[in-house]
Amino acid sequence: MFQIDMEIMNLVAVFRSTGITKAFIFLTYLGNWQVIVGLSVVAIIILALLKKTREIIFFTAALISGEVIKELLKFLIHRPRPDIRFSLIPENGYAFPSGHAVISMIFYGMVGYFIYKLCRKTWQKIILSITIVTLIFLIGLSRVYLGIHWAFDVFAGWLIGSAILAFFIVKLKNING
Repeated sequence: MFQIDMEIMNLVAVFRSTGITKAFIFLTYLGNWQVIVGLSVVAIIILALLKKTREIIFFTAALISGEVIKELLKFLIHRPRPDIRFSLIPENGYAFPSGHAVISMIFYGMVGYFIYKLCRKTWQKIILSITIVTLIFLIGLSRVYLGIHWAFDVFAGWLIGSAILAFFIVKLKNING
């Protein structure tokens, strides 16, 4: 695993440029806790105005579950981040799993699911789905590009986030009927 991560990190470093770096810094900020919390407040206000109490509860529970599971895994595994020579921005803490990958999967996935349910036309659902998947992918990719996570950390984060997202969506669908 470490060898594959190192090869991917070295490959990514070859493709770095000023323009791409600026784009990935912007994308990585879309997964920062400040942005997620701010957008979550907006989402909860909108859901409250729509009288979607169950959705608020499940949305909040999914995000909290993701945060708790991510922190527990970081505490238990203690995987170090890539060497500082790869890092384009400062980052602290352990690498596994990528918190940005876990939380962006849950947050953007849940918001995407709520909007998807409102879409009436197939083309709207397709565009929304492609947009959400692309955003989540690029946020995760930004962590590897910026040298602050190994590829495996991001991939594991996507898997963990997907499992949590799927769990809460299935439970919500079962309650709503």
